[in-house]
Amino acid sequence: MSPVIEVDSITKSFGKYQIISSVSMHIEPGCIYGLVGLNGAGKTTLLRLMLGILKPDNGSISINGNTPWDHHPLFYRNCGVVLENDGFWGNLTARENCAIYASAKGITRSDLESYLATSWSSTGLFAGEKKVRHFSRGQRMQCALCRAFIGAPTVCFLDEPALALDLNAYNHFKQLATDARDRGAALIISSHQLDTIDELCDRVGILRDGTITEISRNSTDENWYIATGDNRIYGTIITENGGRDVQYDKGWHFTLEQVTVRMPVIIRTLVESGAAITEVRREDTGFSPLIRTHYTGNTLRKESE
Repeated sequence: MSPVIEVDSITKSFGKYQIISSVSMHIEPGCIYGLVGLNGAGKTTLLRLMLGILKPDNGSISINGNTPWDHHPLFYRNCGVVLENDGFWGNLTARENCAIYASAKGITRSDLESYLATSWSSTGLFAGEKKVRHFSRGQRMQCALCRAFIGAPTVCFLDEPALALDLNAYNHFKQLATDARDRGAALIISSHQLDTIDELCDRVGILRDGTITEISRNSTDENWYIATGDNRIYGTIITENGGRDVQYDKGWHFTLEQVTVRMPVIIRTLVESGAAITEVRREDTGFSPLIRTHYTGNTLRKESE
């Protein structure tokens, strides 16, 4: 299957500061790709390069076969976008704003109304005459998401799309994203919210020092927690019996392969060494633990923390 998004060896500098250094990524239809990185890592710059807002110093980008900085109208009609500046006219209603963008994308008013009725009637955002300037931050984000998915785009670039969303709005966003993936769209979600990355993404790229490191879930790995004392001997026992990334935080957290073979040995050896074990459980198997191993100090966070 040919990639929808093809980024090959691009670089981008601002003056003497190189922000992007030889980044390559290829994303196929029906994939939600998570883009993570610390503040200032270049995530927004990378999205702007893929949208043609910026032009790279070197390398090439193809989105649906289009070079973004050619600014072909068809390129933008097939894209859904959420950036940090929502670009809404504050003196217009949400419906009036969306009508302007729908018209620019060649979408009829009747098709827009059908989309709003089908996908957004439960939110109440389009029922009244309230101007966007009076919307809360979360309501404006919902409007931005509504605009992004107008016309069933084949590729979406979403920068912190879950920011300020309440529980109902967040669940609605997840449904919109998974529906888009199911119909074959490719989505890039740039976010610090690791719960969002865990719940939605099929692949993840970590942007650090100007380059991308891709990670994927390893189906043979499981993350486990054993509640017992902080005696270093216990950590050594876990490590010697196959545990990886062993850390203590109110108990021992670690990654383990061949669980049915190794876990009984770990538990038996811990007990024989005097450990009073009060809990053994499997932990989250999403991307979060893998992402955290690339950073120190837990700079990236989960929404629940």
